[in-house]
Amino acid sequence: MKGIIIWILAFFSLLAGANVINAAIMWFDLGPETLFMPYLLGSLTGQIPVYFYLLFSVIIALVFLGGLSHKLVSDLSPEDGMRAMAEYMVRLESGQQVHQKTVQDLQDRLYAIDESLERTIELSRSQSEQGETVLRSLESGQQANQNALQDLTEKIGAIDESLRSGPIESSEPAIESEEVTANLEDKIAPQLAEIKETLSKQLLVVENAMAQQKQSQKKATKTITKQKSEIAGIQSKLEKMESELGEPKPVLTSQNDVKAIKGIGSKTGTILKKMGITNVGDLLIADTPAVAEKVGTAEKNVEKMQNQAQLLMVPGLSKKHVVLLEAADVTDRKSLAEQDPIELSKKINGIFKANVEKGKVSKEDKPTIEELESWIKFVKS
Repeated sequence: MKGIIIWILAFFSLLAGANVINAAIMWFDLGPETLFMPYLLGSLTGQIPVYFYLLFSVIIALVFLGGLSHKLVSDLSPEDGMRAMAEYMVRLESGQQVHQKTVQDLQDRLYAIDESLERTIELSRSQSEQGETVLRSLESGQQANQNALQDLTEKIGAIDESLRSGPIESSEPAIESEEVTANLEDKIAPQLAEIKETLSKQLLVVENAMAQQKQSQKKATKTITKQKSEIAGIQSKLEKMESELGEPKPVLTSQNDVKAIKGIGSKTGTILKKMGITNVGDLLIADTPAVAEKVGTAEKNVEKMQNQAQLLMVPGLSKKHVVLLEAADVTDRKSLAEQDPIELSKKINGIFKANVEKGKVSKEDKPTIEELESWIKFVKS
């Protein structure tokens, strides 16, 4: 709407200027006192002198030119935009501090979980070592009992062999042999039963120890799996926070060298620096006609450079995006602020294919609706 008002004022200023020129020509051709009938207002004013017509035309032209100048200065001044950008940067820094604090809290929690996981692994390792020690001691005891049982069996075999082959001096050999065998069996049977019972008990202890070790390992594995899952969740949150902290940066800032703007080379940059314009911010607030005169170019070229610099100060908006926006008649921040994201996306979609074919942009350079919305919100803030 502001742009339309400027165009209307410019049009009427042009008409008023042409009217002044016409009145001046009539002054020299007809003389200042000559009466004539105005073409449009003749029915209302009747015949008027040329000097009055010239004076009235000059006043009207000055009124329209004054209104146009005031509108240009008030609407195209970048001070409001710079102030809004400074406020946005303050809000952005505040948000980053909050995000950084959240990330620090998550890192502390992750460190605590890592310590807990290390303790759990150490406990599991200790329990495993204790279980192995118990198993080794039980196996050693079992081996000793087996050796003792083997010795006892060999002794019994030796006694049996002796009884079968040795000389018998008794007058009743059969009876004595049976009595000796019975006595040996009576003595050995309780020992064998005791050894078997001891072996059974030790085997049961070994089985219980192994079962407890397996159960402990299952619990430790379950705890480790749970903690790994928690760590994965925290890492996912950290990645999300890092992505949020990694907000898009603008291609240009007000402190960038003026040569960073497209179209400004070494020669132009030297001229601008002599004028006191050393960075992008200086160029944005500089007087366009004065810059055009010093550089030796048209005002529209300087204005285009200023507008492109304004757009490139929007975070996430690249030089190739500027090409697409300019093709969609969005040439500066004010025209971007007046856009609707959906409608602008429709315009760009039609322009994008042609620019891809020309090689000006690639398929990855097409902005999403969310990106367009973020740009519009930024320039409106």
